[in-house]
Amino acid sequence: MEHITTAKSLLQTVKKKISYKTGTILKKGFKIFQKKVVEKTTPLIEKEIDKPLTSQRMYVNLSLLKYSKDKDLLDEIMSMKPKELRRYLKNKDNKIINFDSFSDDSDTKRFPLIVYGGGKQNHKTKQQSLVASFLLSNPNINAYYEMFVGGFGSVYNSLPILLENGIEDIFLSDINKSLINMYRQVQKNHKQVQRHLASIDLECFQFFGKYHPETKEDGKELFDYIHSEFSKLELQNKMNPKRAAYFMYLISNTQGGMLKYDMDTKTNKMTYIFDKNKLKKVALLINKVEIFHQIFNVANINFSIKKYETVHNKIKNETNVLVLHDSPYAEFTTAKKKVLKTDGYNYGVDDFEQEPLLKKIQNSKYPVIYYNNHNPIIEEFSNVNNLNYLKMDVIYQNGKKGRKCVEILMYSDRTSISQLQLNRDDYIPNEIQKVS
Repeated sequence: MEHITTAKSLLQTVKKKISYKTGTILKKGFKIFQKKVVEKTTPLIEKEIDKPLTSQRMYVNLSLLKYSKDKDLLDEIMSMKPKELRRYLKNKDNKIINFDSFSDDSDTKRFPLIVYGGGKQNHKTKQQSLVASFLLSNPNINAYYEMFVGGFGSVYNSLPILLENGIEDIFLSDINKSLINMYRQVQKNHKQVQRHLASIDLECFQFFGKYHPETKEDGKELFDYIHSEFSKLELQNKMNPKRAAYFMYLISNTQGGMLKYDMDTKTNKMTYIFDKNKLKKVALLINKVEIFHQIFNVANINFSIKKYETVHNKIKNETNVLVLHDSPYAEFTTAKKKVLKTDGYNYGVDDFEQEPLLKKIQNSKYPVIYYNNHNPIIEEFSNVNNLNYLKMDVIYQNGKKGRKCVEILMYSDRTSISQLQLNRDDYIPNEIQKVS
């Protein structure tokens, strides 16, 4: 592998891969154009409100237009007569992808599909440098694995480097069925996911006379109703677009994307938090589905519901795969204890056992990157096994309260005794980073 590209932006990388083209992009003043389009198209949708499939298709197209900065497209819409515009809105095959309306090209920024506890925005530059270095020192690497895909944050950081360097076999897994169902449906059935998202606002309009709840009470009533329907789909083990859309809506209206996953019933519990802006974001979710459908298909991404042990046992002796572990975090502490307790602020699983995972890393051959909170037991493990161990001060932000913590990045390229050595000072920021 002669050249290693260190592209930062996944959106720009995917745009290039799919030969994305658009008209004149508005840099400013676009909200005026978008508002005029919404005002012109909304009455047409309301006339079709009693026809669920038709109104859903129209609302999806309106949602995509609502975030477009393509002046040529917006001018075309404004020039259409009502009959022509109605026909356009009913067309499920319109090509509207708003890459240019969103950005992820800074050192810490990314464009998340869903808000999810964790994130990894503040690790973007360091992780991308590591992935690029691993590919350079291991030219035979031909696949990438994450066994705790979570909210896709660490994958998002890695993907532009992987794609630019020809690594397109991406294997992502998790034990949360609803999470993996969401990814699969966005990848394979994104139009149906968008339609079910649209139905949330349309049903709200029929019930409340408005597209979005405006009071805390109305918002909770809608949230509880969707959660009840979502739970039924989980208990029935329905792996479908409706379950995916409901999962996206619910987690987008919780505090910090936090959920509780029940290992026994295989169900998720999410708690409502009132935020008027979040209740108005269905159109944004529809746009995200459109963009991530492209992201998931530009590479050979395989989403699976598997325990990490199953995946690890399959690849533990492989040297040509790169593995990133972003498991549920251990409790942050500077005091040495005999056991690694799961962090109380963790998302999803509260009793994850960290020691077996560390043992598997110790006995594996694959190049590895591992995230966690700082803990003396993990640090000692890194020293004994000659793994690099970098620290970063962060604040976990949950509502108005913040909690100081230290996250770590442990890694080994497994190519030599000397190991990869990045400048440790580079990983300690001048200001404490905030992690939502």
